[in-house]
Amino acid sequence: MGCPDSLATALRIVDQLIRRGVQDAVVCPGSRNSPLSLALVEAERAGRLRLHVRTDERTAAFLALGLAKYDGSPVPIIMTSGTAVANCMPAVVEATMSHVPVLVVSADRPRKMVGTGANQTIDQEGIFGKHVVASVTVSDDARDRVNEACDAALDPITGGAAHVNVPFAEPLVPTSLDALSLAAQDLASQGPETHNSEPQSAAPKDQPTRGPRRPLPHGQATIDLGKRTLVIAGSVTDRAWARAVMDELADVPTIAEPVAPAPDFPVHPAAAGLFSSGLVSQGEYSAHTTPEQIVVVGRPTLHRAVSRLLANTDIRVVVVTETSTVTNVTGNVAEVASSVRVTGEHPAGWESVCQAVSDLGAEAVREALNATEFSGAHAMAVVADSLRDGDAAVIGASSTIRDAARAGMPFDGVATFANRGAAGIDGTISTAVGIAMSHARQHRDLVRAPRTVAVMGDLTFLHDLGGLNIGPLERRPENLLIVVINDAGGGIFETLEPGSEDLRTFTDGTAAYERVFGTPVDVDMAALCDGFGVTYHVADSPTDLAIAIDDHAEAGEAGITVIEARVSRAERVRVDELIAAKVAPR
Repeated sequence: MGCPDSLATALRIVDQLIRRGVQDAVVCPGSRNSPLSLALVEAERAGRLRLHVRTDERTAAFLALGLAKYDGSPVPIIMTSGTAVANCMPAVVEATMSHVPVLVVSADRPRKMVGTGANQTIDQEGIFGKHVVASVTVSDDARDRVNEACDAALDPITGGAAHVNVPFAEPLVPTSLDALSLAAQDLASQGPETHNSEPQSAAPKDQPTRGPRRPLPHGQATIDLGKRTLVIAGSVTDRAWARAVMDELADVPTIAEPVAPAPDFPVHPAAAGLFSSGLVSQGEYSAHTTPEQIVVVGRPTLHRAVSRLLANTDIRVVVVTETSTVTNVTGNVAEVASSVRVTGEHPAGWESVCQAVSDLGAEAVREALNATEFSGAHAMAVVADSLRDGDAAVIGASSTIRDAARAGMPFDGVATFANRGAAGIDGTISTAVGIAMSHARQHRDLVRAPRTVAVMGDLTFLHDLGGLNIGPLERRPENLLIVVINDAGGGIFETLEPGSEDLRTFTDGTAAYERVFGTPVDVDMAALCDGFGVTYHVADSPTDLAIAIDDHAEAGEAGITVIEARVSRAERVRVDELIAAKVAPR
């Protein structure tokens, strides 16, 4: 038998994925997925897609997420049966919560083997539960099942991760690679067999590649600017849609998180708490600082002061979203829309109040940084200052993305990404690798690949260290700079409730905080990077970091470069304290 049934099924699956717009695929080695692996390497040989091979399913799934996140193209991650499938769960959760079309294509044993004690056999059907938007099992209807999964994953309103489970019976491989190629060529030469079957072209970074654009899920909200109005912009899926909404709200004061489009009237978030203070007075002058209505664009997740505002029942909250996700944590949302129409004019003095709040926040950050030694906030400020038009930025979770907001991000001309769906620290290196490769492909005309700058904490970096494990036969990012802010542990907890002085140490001297929150690490970053063949530099001050970043930009170092910024955890506490004192309502 030149081409067994298992391989014929795999070839149809891969062919249909390509017809549905797949341009990149990620595969992990295994025996049961041999038919899919061979079908994929043949498709790459024929120039139909780009194949990326990784040996760890968790990092591979986040690589698929990064590749898909940049422009919205569907990306499958293919693996063998058993726990290999379960390792995709973190990326699946993030993809669905962020509406990113990741397709988990898992090989399986025949159904009759489940529950028999057969090796490497678990019940894979429905393994991702409610964390996928579709879960299908292929029998003799491979194209239909692939279409079902792609339709769900690419839906512009409810899309996300989808699961395609494929039971394969032996034999799993062809008698020869020639037989494989002939069968694949025969399929590729056939005309489209299903709707929406033509490959989707690469899209510009501000316009995700999606299925046919359906009407938006919600109607239009009328925003009367005669009320004191504030915009809160968070993470979005469709950047072009978000840009259009933000343009409509261009004259409205806006607190924008780093992953949102850059607003025309930015308000620095450091002093956002002043918007809850009601009335502020100085001499004979007084002004209302609390907005009467807030327009939420996308999904904000970062600032506690913003959360308090959104919980204020005296403020009318309008959420504007292009997907099924509606941010309504406190149940205080009065209206949900997908577009806005602006009427009226700002009350006298409102713009001045918002500008004053913004100026105070920016001044507080500058003064705090000038009065303290090298901290994570300093490092992020240096990175932000180094970003230039055409860069892509990937920001890690926890303290890092909050420091990015303090540093004034987002910026026009810099496409900024972060995994804010579930907001975990996992998979950040792999996500950045995927984004860097997609970013470079969008700008093939440049002499040097455009730069992607990823910034993350030490724990985030170590959590996804396997993302640096890229084999010698594999594509690598052409220009990825990773800045690791190393404060020797979990610095964010210093500024949260567990960091209270009363909770740090038991009376007998046993460490509580440092053991289970601070979690100090003692790792030789240089040795780690050397082991993965990654260029490494170290910076012990803001000046060192700025020089290292500039040198990287000027030298044109190819591949992946890591700069370790060694910062003080204690200094970050001082930075927060100084900012809080400066912006406290008076």
